[in-house]
Amino acid sequence: MERHTLSQSGFTLIELITVIILLGVLSVTALPRFVNIQDDALAASVQGTATAFEAAVKLAHLKWAVGGNNGPVDNLDLYGNGLNEMDMNANGWPVQSYPPYEANPLLDNAWDCTSVWGALLLDGSPTVAENTSADYQATYSANTCTFYLVDQPAYSIFYDSNTGQVTVDVTL
Repeated sequence: MERHTLSQSGFTLIELITVIILLGVLSVTALPRFVNIQDDALAASVQGTATAFEAAVKLAHLKWAVGGNNGPVDNLDLYGNGLNEMDMNANGWPVQSYPPYEANPLLDNAWDCTSVWGALLLDGSPTVAENTSADYQATYSANTCTFYLVDQPAYSIFYDSNTGQVTVDVTL
């Protein structure tokens, strides 16, 4: 009579439980790193947008200064295309972008902030609005525009129309 031995291959229950626990521990320690990567990407995006906005603000101011202006200017043609006209305040900083004539244009509401953003960045992406229907939400307070990133409201860009200073806050 022949004797057959069965060889079993596979994992024991204890081995499977050990692997599951090990995978759980690894996922708990790795998950925060992936969350930080997303926050880092959003912060980098806001930083890049702020840099582009700041460069456009400085370009508008330079165009104002080169034109020999020493006070407010209405409908300054920023890019020579007749489409993006900017109203500049007495200090030569962008304050609004509206076609009607205004003797002393001022930045004084969220709609002005939205118009400055659109004219300086050529109405391209990222978008801005006074509500959360865009990439950024614009608010106004004391000659300053604040553009909050809708996906992460702790990240924001500030524009002071008195000094032309653009600052960014990407700290949580």
